[in-house]
Amino acid sequence: MNVFLKFLTVYALTKMFVNGKKEAFLDLLDSSFPGMKANILRCEKLGFPWDSKPILKERKGEILSHVGLLDYPIAIQGRLYKIGALHAVCTKKTYRGQGFATDLIHEALNQAGSQYDFFVLYTEIPHFYERLSFEHLQEYRFHLPCKRSKGSRSLIPVASPQEDDLFKRCFLARVATSNVVWVKDLGFIAAFNALFSTYPAYWSLQYSPTLNGMISWEVKGKTLHLYDVIAGEMPSLDAILDHLPEDIEEVYFYFPPDLFTHAATPEPFLYDKGYFMVRGSWPCTEPFMISPLSRC
Repeated sequence: MNVFLKFLTVYALTKMFVNGKKEAFLDLLDSSFPGMKANILRCEKLGFPWDSKPILKERKGEILSHVGLLDYPIAIQGRLYKIGALHAVCTKKTYRGQGFATDLIHEALNQAGSQYDFFVLYTEIPHFYERLSFEHLQEYRFHLPCKRSKGSRSLIPVASPQEDDLFKRCFLARVATSNVVWVKDLGFIAAFNALFSTYPAYWSLQYSPTLNGMISWEVKGKTLHLYDVIAGEMPSLDAILDHLPEDIEEVYFYFPPDLFTHAATPEPFLYDKGYFMVRGSWPCTEPFMISPLSRC
């Protein structure tokens, strides 16, 4: 059986779409990740084209399997690394179990290995990727006991399309939320994640006129879950807490909180069943978590 592996640049992907294969490509993704097709098209209208390099297995013009390769720069302890993220790995249901995805992953690693410092991915099946030389790295959320009363500052819920321009402006102007580990995403990944399940609302995001930025958070009971802060100048924790809609007794940070407090305790945590896997030498020596909005 002849197998054709295609490593496509963004230009080649555009050409493929022009040649009428866009629907087939998106349908394959949607069959494995329901809702993905609509969200890709939604984000394209927002101004974030699907900037992932597709590695495809085709037979007689039919797309059978896909691995996405995304440029995924991460700042780690003061240095910006060029990282490749594998994502959206999928195969048509009738062709699964034949090693197609494994072949494509090998193809991606072989062809793009020299372009990146190392590779990462998120998965619910870490043992599969361990066979491909990926290593699971434990992530941590950070717990801070913090009794705090309801704040005095207002927040504006963020929804599409009304706040689309505001969303893009905030992400384009943002600075790092941590000097330990921070994904440099100017909105492409965050828009996809925030709009995937809660469209037209941007999941967890609210805009603060006081901070001229956005806070990604949820309050559950007396606990504040702080997922991300998107601003041109990082505010203090006190300034963030002055926006609380109700009293709290503790905070969980879902990113390293070194710019906000040194009193938070790291606790091992698996976010949304997604094991963080690395192929190569991960340079970070401190506990960390990749923010929910920055995961791919």
